[in-house]
Amino acid sequence: MDTALTTLAQSIIREAERKFPCALATFFTNRGIDIDFDKKNERLSSARSNTGFVLSIFNGAYFEEFATDILEKDHLAKFCRTAIDKATVRDVKYEIDVPASGSNTFKTQEKINPDDLSLMEKIDIYRQRRAKILSGKNVVNCMISYSEALDDKTLISRGSITRERLRHVSHYLTVYVSAGNDLKYDYLSVGGTGGLELVEITDEQVEELIASANRLLQAEKIEPNFYDIVATPEIAGLIAHEAFGHGVETDMYLKNRARSRDYLGKIIASPLVNIIDDPTLPGAYGSYFIDDEGRVAQPTYIIRDGRFVQGLTSEYARLVLKLPATANGRRESFERKIYTRMSNTFFKPGTDSPDEIISSVKNGIYLIKGLSGMEDPKGWGIQILALYGKEIKNGKVTDRIFSPLGITGFVPDLLKDISMVSNDFKVDLGFCGKGYKEYIPISSGGPHIRTRVRLG
Repeated sequence: MDTALTTLAQSIIREAERKFPCALATFFTNRGIDIDFDKKNERLSSARSNTGFVLSIFNGAYFEEFATDILEKDHLAKFCRTAIDKATVRDVKYEIDVPASGSNTFKTQEKINPDDLSLMEKIDIYRQRRAKILSGKNVVNCMISYSEALDDKTLISRGSITRERLRHVSHYLTVYVSAGNDLKYDYLSVGGTGGLELVEITDEQVEELIASANRLLQAEKIEPNFYDIVATPEIAGLIAHEAFGHGVETDMYLKNRARSRDYLGKIIASPLVNIIDDPTLPGAYGSYFIDDEGRVAQPTYIIRDGRFVQGLTSEYARLVLKLPATANGRRESFERKIYTRMSNTFFKPGTDSPDEIISSVKNGIYLIKGLSGMEDPKGWGIQILALYGKEIKNGKVTDRIFSPLGITGFVPDLLKDISMVSNDFKVDLGFCGKGYKEYIPISSGGPHIRTRVRLG
């Protein structure tokens, strides 16, 4: 960040705080690329821009924010002084937490720097991968995407300058197969915060993906009913994200849109259940060092031993609701306001092995890969769509496969029926919106879990 702009921001904050209780200034810059291939097309583009500046003024009752994408000193000085004049002085209702004094710089650790590979070298990798996929059995098309983004954030308060540099990388493969009139697909996704080591996919993984897509050509429709299920970490993560995702983002409490508020402090799940939101999880796609209000990232237990102990907060939600603070104030870009948002949300591992869980099921379904999820925070219903699952018979996974599969239920019922939690752990990657917008990077996951749900 330009030293002159940092010095200007510090002076603006001093000026603003002669009139208001607190002010924060944040600079955002980014760069990145997106590569997208299918059978016939190749598309290259720059990552979506998030380069701009936000002045946040706390007027004693709430935050007023002013943003610009012109990072030029004279313009910025005039812009900020106009913002200070426009902001409204209110009676002081709340005392906010100002970021601790000092200077800190945080940076994503990368084993393989994406900048060490040229754009053409990256393109060649994915051209070769496309050729291998398209030569596979019954393959009629594929979609290959690679994305990298380097995001810099500098947050300045009255006594601190905190810089954060995050590198996000992701790689998705989708394989389409057909044998006659039927068309099926399967996918693979890898990535996180880090370097190219996080998006490595082997030839063996590609071959297994093609084989898995072909197996789906034999998939059956499941008879709607209640089933004992064993969920992979990916499905478990979808459950965690949808069951205790938006419903415990406590800005929803301010709008009376989350039923979970009625359960704070109560037993709501099996004592085996621990659900955590942790932005410090190394390498995960939703990780960060500070949130967009300057609060240092920290893990938050949402459910501990079956008890709902804590929701997630932004600064404003924390103040109004008088809740403990968590580092979950996040914005999509400098153009958007801060909301209370998830980061990496997951079930904590237990003590059973995945094989022990599967062997405990006499008749059930092994849910393997997810597609999407949706929740109703007000009613606390949950809907999850799984790409496929396999039959479990007498403790063994058979070759019988069902696709697609829909999971529905009431969140407390689903969580109370969890009877086993395995000792493995994995998180996946994605983006999550607040309603239909405000998309931010997140991860979800956990271990294998056993529960009972309605499938259809």
